[in-house]
Amino acid sequence: MEVPVGGVWRTVAGVLIVGMLLISIASTLWPVVPAAAAPFLAWGALALLWPRLGGQQRVQAVTLSSIGIAALFWGVGHGAALSVESVLGQNQSILSMLASITLLRVLNPPVRDNEPELPRGRGTYLRSMVGVHAFGAVINISALIIMADRLARAAPLKMNQGQLLSRAFTAVAFYSPFIGGVALALAYTPGSSPLLLTLFGFPLSLAALALLAWYGLSGRVDDVDNFRGYPVHLENLWLPMVLATVVLLGYVVTAEYSVLTLITMLTPVVAAVALLAQGGVPRLRRSFSDYVFTRLPEMGGELALFLGAGVLGAGLVAVFAAADGWTPFERFDAFNASLLLLAFVLTSLICIHPVVIVSVAVPLVRAVSPDPTFLALSLAMGWGLGCAVNPMSGTNLILSSRYGVSNWAIGRSNVPFCATLYVLAVGLLFLYERTVI
Repeated sequence: MEVPVGGVWRTVAGVLIVGMLLISIASTLWPVVPAAAAPFLAWGALALLWPRLGGQQRVQAVTLSSIGIAALFWGVGHGAALSVESVLGQNQSILSMLASITLLRVLNPPVRDNEPELPRGRGTYLRSMVGVHAFGAVINISALIIMADRLARAAPLKMNQGQLLSRAFTAVAFYSPFIGGVALALAYTPGSSPLLLTLFGFPLSLAALALLAWYGLSGRVDDVDNFRGYPVHLENLWLPMVLATVVLLGYVVTAEYSVLTLITMLTPVVAAVALLAQGGVPRLRRSFSDYVFTRLPEMGGELALFLGAGVLGAGLVAVFAAADGWTPFERFDAFNASLLLLAFVLTSLICIHPVVIVSVAVPLVRAVSPDPTFLALSLAMGWGLGCAVNPMSGTNLILSSRYGVSNWAIGRSNVPFCATLYVLAVGLLFLYERTVI
C-alpha cells in the first residue's frame, strides 16, 4: 500500500479513523472488544485535522463543546451523573457510519480527458435532480461532491445548478438512514422504527422532487433550456440499490442490529465485493489506499460537528437530569412537533446548525415519553428543512467553498421551497398522529 509523501498528519488521521471504524464493528460483533476505545481515536483524528478545518467549522465546534462543558459542570454540580464515555462518544455510531459509507466514493471512476460534453436541457435538469437524490440517499454528501466536481470541470457552477443540488440532496434527509441527520435521529430515539419513519418521510421527499420538477418545467429555473447537468444513467444506480437492499434484508432477518449498525458493517463488504469484481485485488488495494489516505482525512468537518454536538448533548442531558425532567409541554403531539419543525427552520435562518436543535430537543421531549418514531420523524424533517435554508449547513458550505456558489444566496433562495415543504411536513405529522399514535 502506497502512503502519500506529504501530509503525514493527514495520513495518521486516516489510519485513526479506520481504527475507529474497525473497533466499532468489532465491538458490535464481539462484546469483548472495548467499544470505548473508538471515541478516543476519533478525537485524536480531529486533533490532527484541526488546522485544516475552515474558520467557521472551528468556531462552530468550539462553541458546541464549550456550551456542553459548561452545562456538564452545572448538571454535575446539581447532582447529575457523569459518564466520560457518553461525553466523548455520544455520536460515535454516527461517525462510524459516515466513515463506512465514505468507502463508496472510491467506486466512482475518475473523469477522463475525453469525457463528452455535458448534456443540456429540461430533461437533463430532471435526470440530475433524480440522480443527486438517488445517489445521496445512500452515499450521502459524497454524491453531491461527485456530481458537482463533474459539473464544475467544464465551467464554474451556476446558481441554478447549486440550487438544484442543494434542494434535491437535502430532501434525502427526510427519510434515508444513510444521512447523518436521520442516523442521529434514530440513534437518539431508542425503539424507533426506520421503516415507519421512511413510510412517512419519503412522501415529503417525493413532494420536494415534484416541486423541483414543476420549477423546471414551468420556467421558474433560470435558463433551464441550457441547464448543464450530470449524465445520470440507470446502470449507475445499481450500487445504491444493492446496498439499500442488503441493509433492508439484514434489518428484516436480524433483530439484534439497528439499521445504523447494519449500514456500518455491510457497506465495506458490498464495496469490497464491487471493487474485486471491477479489477481484482490490485483494484481493491489501490482503492483502500485512496480511502485511508485521501478520503477519510476529508472527514474533519464531520468529526468536528458530531463530536462537538455529542459534548453539547451530554451537557444538556446532565442539565435536564438535574432539573428533574423539566419540559415546556405535557405531551409531544403533532402541534408541538410542528413548532419543533418551525424552530429548526427559524434557527437555521440565523445560522444555527440543526444538530443544536436536536441536542436541545431530545432531552426535553424524552421527559414526556413520546412515540419514538414520531420524534425521530420530526427530527429528520427538521434536519432536512433546516439544512436547505441554513447558509452554514455542510451542503451549502461545500457548494460555496469548493465551487464558488454563494451559500448565503442559496440559503435565501431555498426559503420559499422549504416554506411549501413545511406545510406538507406538518400535514404528515398530523396524519401520523391520527393513524399511528
